[in-house]
Amino acid sequence: MYTLVFDTTGSGVGAALYRDLSRVAGIEKIEEFGQAEDLACNVEKMLKENKLKFGEIGLLGVCTGPGSFTGVRAGLAFARGLALGSPDLKLTGVSAFEVYANMLKESDRAFYNAVVIETKREDFYFQLFDENLKKISEPLALTREEIANRLKSRQTSFIGDGAERLLSVSMGLQIKQVEITDMMSTEALFRTTYQKYLQKNLDFPKPLYIRGADTCVRQAGA
Repeated sequence: MYTLVFDTTGSGVGAALYRDLSRVAGIEKIEEFGQAEDLACNVEKMLKENKLKFGEIGLLGVCTGPGSFTGVRAGLAFARGLALGSPDLKLTGVSAFEVYANMLKESDRAFYNAVVIETKREDFYFQLFDENLKKISEPLALTREEIANRLKSRQTSFIGDGAERLLSVSMGLQIKQVEITDMMSTEALFRTTYQKYLQKNLDFPKPLYIRGADTCVRQAGA
């Protein structure tokens, strides 16, 4: 079975194609703009180079956020468009929290494993997992102080594109491991997607918005 996974929710574009458990092709590229257009071009290129058609993809995994409001919507729209043209395609959404958690090596995990995602505001997107990567908190938007108060009692490992900014100020925490990364791994995105498939736990992709989009509304007469 061929599996396609992709992400446009963060600071770049990531996509990968797998045949069963073997990686066939992939891209992970940091870029501020044009992720959606770049995604479509790269997916088409990967399929063409491997002489595949969209209808031959059996499983599709897409990151549902949180992250860029535009990026989340673009990725989901692309995934749903592919699914409409392939009625037998198995489709699932995967949160950025789940993917980042899957990037932590088992030996690096602590009692608490905190995924911290950049908001480009003063706060952070945050979710806690245990040593078996079971969710032990809801996805939240928290300040540095609120995060510190939740973690003071236990040793914690950190991962996510917001971890570096969070820990740039001393918080008095018991830290086991910090994984600094600019974007999620498509390998971890595939693993998370495939785990859902094996567990028969596919989730139709819906955007994970923890807060509304930052928008400017023009006042009348402005």
